[in-house]
Amino acid sequence: MTRRGFTLLEVILATTLFALLMSSYYAIFLNVSELEAYARSQRAFSAVGPAVLDLIEDDIVSLYTVPRAPNAFPFRGEDGARGSQPADSMNFTTMRASIHKEEFFDRAEWISSPVNEVGYRLARGEGDVRRLYRREAYYVDGTPLQGGEFFEIYDRVLAFDVTYVGYPAEEEERKSQDTLKQHRLDTFESWNSEERRAMPTALVVTLTVEPPQLTATPVAGSEARPQRTFVRILHLVQADDILPRQQPGTNTQPPPPQPGAQPGNQPQTPGR
Repeated sequence: MTRRGFTLLEVILATTLFALLMSSYYAIFLNVSELEAYARSQRAFSAVGPAVLDLIEDDIVSLYTVPRAPNAFPFRGEDGARGSQPADSMNFTTMRASIHKEEFFDRAEWISSPVNEVGYRLARGEGDVRRLYRREAYYVDGTPLQGGEFFEIYDRVLAFDVTYVGYPAEEEERKSQDTLKQHRLDTFESWNSEERRAMPTALVVTLTVEPPQLTATPVAGSEARPQRTFVRILHLVQADDILPRQQPGTNTQPPPPQPGAQPGNQPQTPGR
């Protein structure tokens, strides 16, 4: 009895069938991976807007308005547009501790500042979308509305609109209205505290975003990318109601920053 091996034709056919089977498995794997990534982007989509607005709110509710001199720490909100979509910007001083720490030459540790310059603006992105950046300048110098570093917050923003609620009158007239309990609030597309000599009473922040792009190629049926608009009303605490913030672990109040002071001259160290 003689044994016969596989012929060359049989080997080629078996190899071809195996290759076809593996390619089909690979295609299924790719489709599942793309669908999983798309599902993750949709889940993250619902959290993007609130997360960005939470960051803005933390800065705004800690808006530095003490001392009350309007030119000491100004607030400036500018109305802008990119194409047909609003692209506003804001710059101000906040008592929120700095996110990015610095190291001083006379200390071996990285420390935060309790008072910082902060700003928000949109910059050119991909297609119709823009990138939202947060400006942070450690401590406060003589130009609180300029300088610092810009850090990207989110890269799929379609619109960033800020409406300001406040008194249309000047400071002296506003005080007389307060005395008479005749409050006349109005809305404004921009706000300059140096010109109005007052801070806004509230802000209405509107943010329109697209979901994050997690896949290299669009999933079938997802070419029309959805968009979502989030709105947040931020009420400002008026200057007369603000108490100086204490540093963690102490019962003493940190001294207020002076315009033009440099962080290297007056370092603020938590716990001191």
